[in-house]
Amino acid sequence: MTLGELQDKPCGDCGKLISFSDFLRDNPSISELRAKILWNDSMISIFCPDCYFNRPEKPFKLKKAYFNYYGRFRK
Repeated sequence: MTLGELQDKPCGDCGKLISFSDFLRDNPSISELRAKILWNDSMISIFCPDCYFNRPEKPFKLKKAYFNYYGRFRK
């Protein structure tokens, strides 16, 4: 598959079409092979840079059992 054969995908938030070449340009740390795997995976949402960098962060919440587990070892 060449770059021209891969279909554009809509952004996960705004719906703007993103081409594979733009996806490669915006993610220089991944190889073209890895990018193709991510691009063709139906479980992964692709976001345009505007939506990705403006997404609200959701903090990770620890369960109470996590604190109790390590609290037992203190003496």
